[in-house]
Amino acid sequence: MRSPVDRGEGAAGYLAVILLIAVVVGTLVTTGIPGQVVAGIRGGVCEVSQGEECENGKRPRESATEAAGDGLPRSHNPRPVTRDEWGHRSTDGLRRPPDPTEDERRRGEEVAGQVRGHLNDPWYKPWTWFDDDPPDPRDALSRMSPGELNALFGELSDDEIRRLLDMDGVPEILKVRADQYLLRRLEQIEPHSIEPEAPDGITHDYVVHPLFMKPDPELTDIAQGGVGDCWWLAGMGALAHTDKGREALKGMITENANGTYTVRFPDGESVTVTSSIAVKKDGEIAYARVSRGMWPAILEKALAQKKGGYEKLDGGRAGEAMEILTGKPSSNHDPEDVTRTDLERWLKEGKAVAVSTKHKLFVRGKRIYEDGTLVTSHVYVVEGFTDDGKVMLYNPWGAAHAELSMKEFGNHLWDVDVNDIR
Repeated sequence: MRSPVDRGEGAAGYLAVILLIAVVVGTLVTTGIPGQVVAGIRGGVCEVSQGEECENGKRPRESATEAAGDGLPRSHNPRPVTRDEWGHRSTDGLRRPPDPTEDERRRGEEVAGQVRGHLNDPWYKPWTWFDDDPPDPRDALSRMSPGELNALFGELSDDEIRRLLDMDGVPEILKVRADQYLLRRLEQIEPHSIEPEAPDGITHDYVVHPLFMKPDPELTDIAQGGVGDCWWLAGMGALAHTDKGREALKGMITENANGTYTVRFPDGESVTVTSSIAVKKDGEIAYARVSRGMWPAILEKALAQKKGGYEKLDGGRAGEAMEILTGKPSSNHDPEDVTRTDLERWLKEGKAVAVSTKHKLFVRGKRIYEDGTLVTSHVYVVEGFTDDGKVMLYNPWGAAHAELSMKEFGNHLWDVDVNDIR
């Protein structure tokens, strides 16, 4: 009788077990069971086989690597292309970049092979389970030059590109390293892989405008477009009306060597966006205007990317906007309890102040604000006072501003939001 620990008998039996599990795994794949389950079964096969690879702690891959060398998710803070790496290339998203050099083509072909090996990983073939894993293409992408990236995407099919862009962190790497001309092409191949989600009929078009028209952002740069994010634009405007707020806004945005912008929010998240702006079918800019500087549109686009699309910006509070921008809590006040002394003190202390209007401006058919310029369910920035003591409210539309007496201020407004900024 064989000892129960004798493995001599096991060859055929173990092979049968492995083949049986392989069939089960194949069934799971065709039925759409998550990869984690499949990976667990593969790990079980590793244990059954008691192979050298298992003893060394190597197990079949559960999913694509999600952390870079610094331990952070790849979507967090990928390394941007440097000025030296970028050289004299144009950042114009409409200008075709120079053709890749011979060395860049060779590197592009090499990484294309790695990408295909990763995308077509034949893990379902039991005899390959303990081979070396294909290199993770994100490691290569994060070190490729703009010319090498152009060569790589010239090698890949549209389907391969779509699958690569679907990998966590890949769009973020490309947005800080690739030509904007290439980024435009990738967005055409796989919509919303590079640009934020937008309603039907909205596309993104490359525009050329300075980030700031003057050295610092200003309240008058704010001009809202066709999405209901007055709360966000007014929050930005309230900060831009203060010294500390201007400094905070300016410090959030970094222009990368390839012409994209990385916005660093106080919560630690960084979002990179291209310099393309959302436009309607007729070519009109759809959202925040850029005629007085790109910064409002860049911050609006970054928040849309952060929240999952432009439509997610529809509706909100100015206090929330200021908290997102500063990382500091906002205080909320009943307009009836706010005095002129309060407003003057807040503005003198460099605080950002915004107000919201009520949902109705008519009582028993009579307009409660006489000249009709106050808009319902809207947010304004408190600028200061007129010579005759009225509160000046800046409309984030960039027009139709309002002036209120303190009595009207208490009666016609819904709430007042104040942020200390720092």
